[in-house]
Amino acid sequence: LFFIFGYNHNKYKFKKIMLRILITGCKGGIGFEAATKLLNKGHFVYVTVHEEESVSEVKEKLKSFPNNYLVEKLDITEKTDREKILQWDLDVLVNNAGIGESGPLIEINIDRVRKVMETNVFAALELTQIAVRKMIENKKGRVVIIGSMYGLVPTPFLAPYGMSKFALENVAYSLRGELKPFKIPVVMVNPGAYDTGFNLKNVNKKYEWQDKNGLYKNDMELIKKSEDQIFRLEVKNTNGISDKVVKAVTAKNPKKRYYAPLFQWVLKSIGKHIS
Repeated sequence: LFFIFGYNHNKYKFKKIMLRILITGCKGGIGFEAATKLLNKGHFVYVTVHEEESVSEVKEKLKSFPNNYLVEKLDITEKTDREKILQWDLDVLVNNAGIGESGPLIEINIDRVRKVMETNVFAALELTQIAVRKMIENKKGRVVIIGSMYGLVPTPFLAPYGMSKFALENVAYSLRGELKPFKIPVVMVNPGAYDTGFNLKNVNKKYEWQDKNGLYKNDMELIKKSEDQIFRLEVKNTNGISDKVVKAVTAKNPKKRYYAPLFQWVLKSIGKHIS
């Protein structure tokens, strides 16, 4: 009797369930790395990229991985691209695509801020609306939102980016309550500073437009020093945060939030209490 019980227990314990997962923004970095880990675990992944030119590049990088994926252009700001997912059977949506912007709020052209909010918040929400309606019909699903530690603390001169991630915090909290009756979890993932090239590109954007004779002409050296501090904190290996994305996607009872690296989270937690 013990043997039979043990056999049945193990049979059900180790039964694998394949998830169908859409990840946006998979040209490289955290999104691509999380996609490869999920592929290796036997899940089907819609590996999507912002531009058509990146499709063949990503396909080439995935040649050695299990053939349970579809690489597709999905510009989340384009209505026709967003509607592609109406044809896909999704269990999990991972909102990873996003852009950056930097510079003093008092000087930046508002159209630059508007573009960040349109991409990181509004387009992501529009995609989520489509995905969640299907999840409700199918009576299953999960939404994972990739935020940032910079969306949880004041971010002088990085606010155009940080404020978009702060808005996503409210999106996640609100959706979590609204989708509770449908048993669709909403999970936040907060990466810290990783050396993927995104942070460097982000902080440098302000130098495309910032006037050397502007309001902060006497503070540029100090601003650059603060940026150097960010780069010194950067972690080169993204394995820790991509593992958190995998947990957010696959955990039977996911946490409300995952984050990495831990030491940056501790520093941010201390900093957010300082006015």
